[in-house]
Amino acid sequence: MSKMLKVNDQVYSQLEALKVGHQTFSDVILELLTARLRIFELINVLEGQLKYREWQQRELAKLTQSQRR
Repeated sequence: MSKMLKVNDQVYSQLEALKVGHQTFSDVILELLTARLRIFELINVLEGQLKYREWQQRELAKLTQSQRR
């Protein structure tokens, strides 16, 4: 099923520039949406890793402090 979307001239030009070969605008938009979802997934992974490292550093500091006593 097809739907019509309105985009301004700048967006149209940018989508047109991203087309490769016989790609449709739908193909280009789908690639952009897929890339966006992957970026969000990577951000979540990186945030998790940062939180884990912060936790590790706090625990290491606690251990070091307790060993000094």
